[in-house]
Amino acid sequence: MSIISEFVSNINIHDPVLRGMLRSKCFLRSYQAEALRNIYDAAMIGKGGRFAVMFPRQSGKNETQAQLEASLMAAMQHRGGNIIKIIPTEKNQGKVSTERLASVFTGIKAGDSYHLYRTGNHKKRLKIKKDEIIYGNTGVRCLSASPNAAIVGATADILLEVDEAQMVPSAKFDREAAPMAAAGNAVQVFWGTAWDDQTLLAREMRLARKEADQDGRRHVFTTTAVEVGREVPEYERFVRSQIELLGREHPAVRTQFFCEEITELTAMFTADRLNKMKGDHAPLYAPEKDKCYVFLIDVAGSDEVQPKDKRAHGFSDRRDATVVTICEVSLPEGKKYDAKNFVWKVVARRLYRNVPGDMLEKVICQDIDMWKARRIYIDHSGLGAMLSDILIGKYKTKVCPIDITAANKTKMAWDFLAMVDTGRWIEHKSDEINVLKSGFEPGRERYEILREPELLQQMFYRELRACRIEPTGNPANVRWGVKEGTRDQATGRILHDDLVMSAALAVFENGGLSLHGLQATEQWCRDYQETQKMLRERSRRLFGF
Repeated sequence: MSIISEFVSNINIHDPVLRGMLRSKCFLRSYQAEALRNIYDAAMIGKGGRFAVMFPRQSGKNETQAQLEASLMAAMQHRGGNIIKIIPTEKNQGKVSTERLASVFTGIKAGDSYHLYRTGNHKKRLKIKKDEIIYGNTGVRCLSASPNAAIVGATADILLEVDEAQMVPSAKFDREAAPMAAAGNAVQVFWGTAWDDQTLLAREMRLARKEADQDGRRHVFTTTAVEVGREVPEYERFVRSQIELLGREHPAVRTQFFCEEITELTAMFTADRLNKMKGDHAPLYAPEKDKCYVFLIDVAGSDEVQPKDKRAHGFSDRRDATVVTICEVSLPEGKKYDAKNFVWKVVARRLYRNVPGDMLEKVICQDIDMWKARRIYIDHSGLGAMLSDILIGKYKTKVCPIDITAANKTKMAWDFLAMVDTGRWIEHKSDEINVLKSGFEPGRERYEILREPELLQQMFYRELRACRIEPTGNPANVRWGVKEGTRDQATGRILHDDLVMSAALAVFENGGLSLHGLQATEQWCRDYQETQKMLRERSRRLFGF
């Protein structure tokens, strides 16, 4: 037997990977091919079962889906049946899925002599609708799992898929989608990336592992950026750049590229992160010349606690405070002018608890004028809107009001962690304070103003240690901060997160800061001065002055 004959005899003409390669000229990677073959075989047998596929972002998950769907539709085009695909959103995603599947079919050149199976003119057999594709007697239909979508009634004869399963509510799936597979005992496949251990994807992965233990077949396919990088060098370079930008322990890197789940109430600021913040510059009590200073203001309301919560001397540790964090912003030498490269050095802090509005406005404006702040980021939510509007009226475009919505607070969590992990948030040096002195001593006024840098920094560190991130099943919306009622183990006082939220406002800097005053722009200033000198000499030669 010749080598060619032996090769041909070993070809499995029913292999969905080989069919996909000939159908659309698509060469699947090894981790894609393994998942595709196992799910395809299970669907063709028709004995049900569940599978979970967790791939990193942009590693070929949707291409694997399209090849699986195309292979099943081609194999069952005469018998007929339906594939139901559940997607988390109402728009765009369904359109993208149908367009990708259509491209798999339209890649077939009718009449090619090397086709392993012939079905006539494929394009005539293919019917494309808004969120549905029909091929022969089989079809793929996309349905939304959004809260307002009514999807009850559809039947999945061949396959029931859930795309981005980590974003689909478990209750919605159990109530409206899961029964779709009942009539034909269809195979269920859950695709997505990691998030926390409470998502639909995480739950189904645990159930799929139990099925694997029972039947001895593989039901869970998890791939990380390491495996993808071995086959796609460009992907490895991109992930490496993301790690340099965000840090390896950043939740986005851990979940989206390395498929590591975040457990509930995970501590945000570990000892390693706190060490990364420590700098060697001294705190300042007045601005230095030619430096760029930015104010970060988190606003709190006045004392509204009930008398039963108040201490005998009139103070309550349950009150939030207005916090001002003053930072020197610089750009390291050789770095591109980009907000993601800015380094924030904390030089001073202010804490105002229960200070009357007119007094608060006065002292903050005094500081802004003294430090010659180039930018002022301020919480514009709730009671912060009043102070924010006053500052806008006085300082105009220097003021950037921020509405702390759920999306913005999530951005603050992810981006501030990235700043810390990449060494772009630096605290001033200070002597370690073992025990915090209480700011609530009998006989003091009803309000307090703290300016001591070491004391405020230690309060900041204590808040950071108490910060927790609580996943909500959706990476675009997380809860984080100091849990209400948390007490400091050293002092017994109620802990807040005012200092942390003030610092996190730095993430909203978009690169619009004036170049003047940044340390890294000294060369730019020299070039500017040389240009002005050249223009003056040219004017002198031309006009004699």
